Amino acid sequence: MHNIKFLFVLVVLAAISISVVACSSSNGAESVSDSVIESDVDPDVDPIKITLPDGVFTADDVEAAGWKNSKELSPETLPGATSVWYGFYQQRDVEVRVYESQGEAISLGQDLADTAIGRHKPMGAYRVTGVLTNARTSTRTSFLSYAIVGNLILLCEIKIEDCQGLLDGIGQ
Repeated sequence: MHNIKFLFVLVVLAAISISVVACSSSNGAESVSDSVIESDVDPDVDPIKITLPDGVFTADDVEAAGWKNSKELSPETLPGATSVWYGFYQQRDVEVRVYESQGEAISLGQDLADTAIGRHKPMGAYRVTGVLTNARTSTRTSFLSYAIVGNLILLCEIKIEDCQGLLDGIGQ
């Protein structure tokens, strides 16, 4: 019985030692800023898809790809946007933001799109049933992903894969 206890303690100590060595080993190349950047990435948020860098499209091009236009929104709160449209694709909400070029969509619109989908979550934000909700204000965000296709930013309701057919159809 004494040998079993000794063997058990030895195995536990060996496992702890291996864990400590594995967790503390580093090649020395990792900087503090790299760690901070990696820890700030939200694994629940889809990566951003950027395609067709030379494409210049309109809401009509998105409609031709299968999107159902519902209404035009005011672009006044989106610097650089020439128009903003709300509609549907395969029973999902999709907002289309039109810019002059992909460069402007990225430089003027990407941060706003990140905010719209909750990528830059305010303190106290949490997800409830797939919708980002701010705990302090109870504000709900209805888009959780987006893609940049040419000069367009398309905000998709849930996953970007839900809008993939639409993204593939633009410019075809």
